[in-house]
Amino acid sequence: AVFTRVWLTLLPRIREPKLATRALNVMHRGVLPHLTRPILVMDWIGGCVDAGGSLGLLALNGLFTLIRDYNLDYPSFYTRLYAFLDRDVLHLKHRARFFRMTELFLSSTLLPATLLASFIKRLARLSLSAPPAAIVMIIPFTYNILKKHPALMVLIHRDQDPGFVDPFDENEVNPLSTNALESSLWELYSHRTHYHAAVSTLCKVFSEAFTKPGYSMEDFLDHTYTTVSYVPLESILALIICS
Repeated sequence: AVFTRVWLTLLPRIREPKLATRALNVMHRGVLPHLTRPILVMDWIGGCVDAGGSLGLLALNGLFTLIRDYNLDYPSFYTRLYAFLDRDVLHLKHRARFFRMTELFLSSTLLPATLLASFIKRLARLSLSAPPAAIVMIIPFTYNILKKHPALMVLIHRDQDPGFVDPFDENEVNPLSTNALESSLWELYSHRTHYHAAVSTLCKVFSEAFTKPGYSMEDFLDHTYTTVSYVPLESILALIICS
């Protein structure tokens, strides 16, 4: 009870982003499990999510913990998560953490295919202007989701005639209404001729049979433009060689 009162007194007084970041880094593991009523910090965490940027990304983890472990009713969680998928997210310092968290958030097999299609289609669209290190994350991330949700395979198998008009609405804020499932992942297909060898090689995974299990994202995170050339060879081969 004393621990809870201390945190409920402290959080409203945190004004500086650096202090808020430190609090959020320990919130889901070091704070929430020890509060008498974890739901009481929802307003503060929600405010951080609304702030956006890297602070909002960190706050999503605490918000998801409240939903999953403490029965918080927050119907717009995936709409809020989808809003973070803008060009900036692929250039942020916390880009790797965002992919780790998003992989967790989208891990449930109960999520509708329409919702998941919007996320991978939006990432595919962002990849057109993303640095190679970010594209190297997007490709195995997308592969894992396609592998887990066969209903999405249509996105890489849909034939396109010369007059194809992509029905995906990139300005729609509701991931259930973007028409992504009627589209295709032509953006990722275009990376087969990417100037960076690591990217063009990884893209071959979508032309192979999906016979291998999901892949560890840790092999593809935390790379920069310089280090992406040194993505472990075995990781690339694992993506393009079928068992």
